[in-house]
Parts: sequence; structure tokens; C-alpha cells
Amino acid sequence: MKTKHAKIAILVGAGAVENAWEPVLKCFRPISGDETDADTANFLFVKSVCAMRLYSKLPNGTEQLKEEQELVKKMKNVICDSLKHAQRTGLLKPRKEFEDMLEKFVFAEPSSLFGFVSTNWDTVIDAEADRLIKEKYKDTESAKVFHIHGSIEAYENIYLPSETSMENYRSYSENEKVGYDHFATLQFLKEADSIILYGLSLDPLDAELSLLLNGTFAGSKTIREVIIVNPNYEAVRKRVKILLFRRMGIAVRCFDPRNLDVEL
Repeated sequence: MKTKHAKIAILVGAGAVENAWEPVLKCFRPISGDETDADTANFLFVKSVCAMRLYSKLPNGTEQLKEEQELVKKMKNVICDSLKHAQRTGLLKPRKEFEDMLEKFVFAEPSSLFGFVSTNWDTVIDAEADRLIKEKYKDTESAKVFHIHGSIEAYENIYLPSETSMENYRSYSENEKVGYDHFATLQFLKEADSIILYGLSLDPLDAELSLLLNGTFAGSKTIREVIIVNPNYEAVRKRVKILLFRRMGIAVRCFDPRNLDVEL
């Protein structure tokens, strides 16, 4: 009889990386002051997205749209340069619990099949996952980490908070590419037996990711559990249960990354 391998989808967010927001905030502080925080940055991101949506629908908004898009393009470039520098200097690094999380929930089953989906623009987790997996599996060439929101490798394609895969200010081909990326992620998630949410809060600004998870729970015939690894696990658990709605048979397990031995 052919052995069935467990399939694990590992979704990681900013909480998986130490100082994840610092390089981004550094870009805004000259404009917004030293008190700039993640909420301030998201406020500015969402304002730009809203402006582009509005100008793309106005009969005489072409010039304003071009100006806003140019500003957004420059902003993305500056942010990605700052993230790259932070990675090179070691300011950005994986949290020490990342390896422990993989050991407990992924590597404990040597025959499991797994993949990563990251909402981060940086590639810190990519490098660390690559290192750990090559140590664990000698015949593996590299870890595959899919960046659903784009990455520093192509600054013009990074996804801002509150954006969706269908935006009027993008070209048809751009929307098609983003839409395909989200479709591929949905298919990957629907085939999983377990989904791990590590350092991911399911922020309301990322409604499309929540929609993907909702579609996963509704359409998957294989998923049996969602594992939340987050210090703020209570808030994430509430959001996951809302997305599950009436779907029965899927366990929601919660862990604080500082003590993975205790299920909460």
C-alpha cells in the first residue's frame, strides 16, 4: 500500500522576523517623526491605495493617478532598499523560535511534504528555511518560499496593505499575474492536511488573505487542523474561527512561540 504523506502549509508573517517593521519605519520617520509606528505606516499605505482607486475612476483623474503611482513606486523602491540593507547588516533576522516551531510541527514527521507562504517583503525566512532544510534533508536543493505579497527581489511588484488582486489602477496583465498567484496559493492551501500560522495576525487590512483562508476551509477535503503560533494567539484564534464559520472537523490549536510545549 502506498504511504500517504502529511502535507503542511506554513504561513509566515512579520511576527516571524525580529525588527520586521524597523527598516520600513525608518523610511517614514523623516516625514512623520520619531513616533512613527506600524499603524502610522499602514495608515499612509492605505491612503495611497485609496487615492489610486479614486483617481483611476475619475473621468479627469489620469494625471493625478500617474503622480500617485510614481510616488508609490518611489516609496516601494526606498522601502525595499532599506529592507535589503537591514538584511545585510543583520538587523532583520528570524526569531529563535522559528527553528523550534519547525522541529515540533514539521520536522517531527520526516516524511511530511511542506511548503511556505510568506506575507513578508523581506527574504529573511527564505534564507533561514533554506539553511534548516538543507541541514535536515541532505538531498533537498532549496526551500521554496512563495511571497504572496511580493518581495524585495522586485520592488515594483510588492503588495501594499489593503490592496486586492483586482485593482482598476493596474493593467490587465498585472491583475492577471496577481490573481494567478492568489489562485495558486488557494490550491496549495486546499491540498494541505495542516496549516500553520506563524507570526501572522490575519490583520483586517489583509482581507484578501482571510478570504483565501475562508475559501480553503470551505473547499478543502483534507485539512484537519490549524496551528496558531503567536503570542497574541487569542485574537488570531477568534479570527480563524470566524473564517471556519460552520465548517466542522477542523481543530484549532494554539501555542505561544516562547513555550511550544504547552497547547493553549
